[in-house]
Amino acid sequence: MKKILIFYSLLLLICPKIFAQDKNNIWVIGLGTTAVDFYPTNESEVITGNPEGLGNQFFNVNDHWNKFGIPKINISRYLWKRFSADISFSMHKINKIGNTKIRAISYQSLDGGLQFSILKDNYKFYPYISVGGGYTWLDKKRAGTFNGGLGITYWFSDQFGINAMGLYKTSPEKHPQVLQHLNYAASIVFRFGSKQKEIDCLNCLKKEIPEKLTSDKQ
Repeated sequence: MKKILIFYSLLLLICPKIFAQDKNNIWVIGLGTTAVDFYPTNESEVITGNPEGLGNQFFNVNDHWNKFGIPKINISRYLWKRFSADISFSMHKINKIGNTKIRAISYQSLDGGLQFSILKDNYKFYPYISVGGGYTWLDKKRAGTFNGGLGITYWFSDQFGINAMGLYKTSPEKHPQVLQHLNYAASIVFRFGSKQKEIDCLNCLKKEIPEKLTSDKQ
């Protein structure tokens, strides 16, 4: 767990002057809600009640989704060209495993991923592909996961937008403690940061440091 936190923290906080390619939108933070669906996966019919496997009743929101988990927090950083890194944390209460109703149990998820923009940056519509991994806690059980999914952000102003994202999460473990599932999220997002300010700051330091050294020698 500590290694995962350290890795993603370094990935996001690594020197901005190296990776910042979008001069207007270096950082994006979001706050929202999640939904979790175990039904349309490859898990056993005995567990989920799904006789047809992956993709069956994909949009059956009322019968299968565990809705409105709060909060979901994420932060993203643009890296290079169309790539950015993202880390998120979400909390939820689960009372459905597919068609099976259960007593409410806790769900927590820490995830990180690499996002690739389908279109060039600075579009109002910003669709992307996400791949990565994370760690999920389901009541007292826990497991690492591989994640893959799609997302889209609509920027309705220079700084604020709405994001929707879906991740398919599956564990590489032979006997996973957490069933594979779909994790959906909807968030309000805010972007900030300017590469130009960083360049100006860097040029300022390049100018001031030699002057300071010369002054000290005198």
